[in-house]
Amino acid sequence: MVLKKRMKYPSLGLKKWTNIAIAGSILSSISLFSIPLYADAQEKSNRMERPQYQIEAKLDHQLHSIQASETVSFKNKYGQNLNDLVFHLYPDSYNKLETMSNMHAKPTPEWLSELKKQYPTVTEKDYLGDIEVTSVTIQGEKVSYTQENQVLKIQLAKPLQSNQFVDVKIDFTVKIPFGFQRMNYRDDFYSITKWYPILAMYDQKERKWDENPYHPDGESDYSEFSDYKMKLTVPKEMTVAATGTEKESIHHNEKVIQVNAPNVREFVFFASPHYTKETRKIAGVIVNSYYDKRNPQGKEIALSGLSSVEEAMPFFNQKFGQYSYPEFDIMETRIIGAPMEYPTIVQLGDYSEDGARANKALVHELAHQWFYGMIGNNPYHDPALDESFTTFADIYFKEYDTKGKSGFKKSLSYSEEVIKEMSGAINRPLSQYPKGDYGNYVYGKGYIPLIDLYYKVGEKKFDQIMKTYFAQNRFTNATFTNFFEAVNQVAGKEIRDYMEGAFTKPGYYPIHLIQSEKETK
Repeated sequence: MVLKKRMKYPSLGLKKWTNIAIAGSILSSISLFSIPLYADAQEKSNRMERPQYQIEAKLDHQLHSIQASETVSFKNKYGQNLNDLVFHLYPDSYNKLETMSNMHAKPTPEWLSELKKQYPTVTEKDYLGDIEVTSVTIQGEKVSYTQENQVLKIQLAKPLQSNQFVDVKIDFTVKIPFGFQRMNYRDDFYSITKWYPILAMYDQKERKWDENPYHPDGESDYSEFSDYKMKLTVPKEMTVAATGTEKESIHHNEKVIQVNAPNVREFVFFASPHYTKETRKIAGVIVNSYYDKRNPQGKEIALSGLSSVEEAMPFFNQKFGQYSYPEFDIMETRIIGAPMEYPTIVQLGDYSEDGARANKALVHELAHQWFYGMIGNNPYHDPALDESFTTFADIYFKEYDTKGKSGFKKSLSYSEEVIKEMSGAINRPLSQYPKGDYGNYVYGKGYIPLIDLYYKVGEKKFDQIMKTYFAQNRFTNATFTNFFEAVNQVAGKEIRDYMEGAFTKPGYYPIHLIQSEKETK
């Protein structure tokens, strides 16, 4: 739910009314990476279809920049010739204020005078970031390209035919913005997210690439499940956590980290000389909780986070399907605003500012590993498919009582006003929500059809629906059609049609849920 909440940041002297999507946490509290499941024949076949990224990058701590080169091996599996290739350049969303995320603190003009007191050497330009592509080669030959509106468009010398492979090498530099957004540096902490050229998705029906820039009011990044191998060089004092698993070595004054991350939607990393971690094995998964070792409360908050995962991960495994990676990392960072999810890793805020809020949001971000991480989707066209499902998962866990039944009393009571006032379709393209209402629909009302489904079919069938949806769509980008098909398989066409109406048509008004809960109190 997007909540009008006044956020104060005493150490920065900041006060701002801002819309923050804390999602289900608000509602409920107010060198090889091997995975056993990859051994099956279908996975071996899928591996041949996935893009392969090999990235070499160096983090410059003095210039706050990244020098990098990536080679992407791509198979044209779209059944039609391709005349060009398109990559998203999401770091360019930081090159001006209006394209930065509205879910995170922005360096608005009224803030800058206050910020100057805290960070006197930081200039206005330091708050901006971008990516500069310096060279593109295909099969060793330089090719022409354009870089515009967060998109790299590469013109092919000759069409790439169906089922043909191509290797694209891209050299680039990233300027990391100072501040509070998803990608940032501040106080020797680096959050390096959505930072490299990432291959766009191709729409076979429309016969064109997805060129949507990153939307400031939500999330609109859309990418293929891919395999990543990365060689990252950082100053030797840095501790690094990344998507996948890491192996490091020291060379003179530098640390070299080899990272392997197969079958993930994107690749991120975090770095700081101040990180330490607590580790626990949970449900067969190595869970690391990284925190600022200078903070006296840091260890306690990190351990509390591990305890939350220890309770929630087995629940999600049982209800939806098994977490499919060997590691999961929890990161304290210098983001200000909504915590964020990435494959195998989540980005929380500064524990010294509000560690309690960070941990309240952790279960929601963990649930995203199922709805975003292992089941992908296009969050621009189907924003409810990950955010609403994740919000439900958070609520399902937190309101599941010891008798083995979820009552949903707290969340339904909280949402009565939203049910009455939000009469439009829950799921629609991100740009089609009325101004300021995206969060009210996607977080505040979007989970209610799933509660409705739970009551209509009962817990056993509901769990079977969710497991069917997970099993049939794991490691793919799903649509609502895929979810409705799972409903149809388990509960029949009538329930399937009801769910389609609940999510995609205006006028969904399940007041019977509120009345039912009030009667049971």
